[in-house]
Amino acid sequence: MRFKEPHMQAQYLSRPAKLLEACRYFAELSEEIGIEPVVTRVTDKVPGESGVHPAGRAVDFRDEIGGSRLYTDEQVSSIVNAINSKFPRDDGKLTCIHHSFNGGPLHFHIQIAFYQLTKAEVGNVSA
Repeated sequence: MRFKEPHMQAQYLSRPAKLLEACRYFAELSEEIGIEPVVTRVTDKVPGESGVHPAGRAVDFRDEIGGSRLYTDEQVSSIVNAINSKFPRDDGKLTCIHHSFNGGPLHFHIQIAFYQLTKAEVGNVSA
């Protein structure tokens, strides 16, 4: 796994255990098909966001760079389905989605719910 910016590695390593577990699974699935996953966002803010990244409950992985996709539609579907099957949420939301935000590049967004944090982690992130 690589990081778009060096400071993202420290951000990533301090994320909640359930989020890191889902991200490691994403990395395994990507590597199985010969793609080295790249973390493109951890806690850095962007205009118009919901706040889940700064709250420490989401990580994004690259799919598109310079208009070119790294994953095929079939690979995207397989990875998203596998992660959501292995890490289901009971709040009506998905753990993994593949989307574009504010017209930016396509990427995988992996997010855990606040209720999935351990008691020790609750004080380190916000709702």
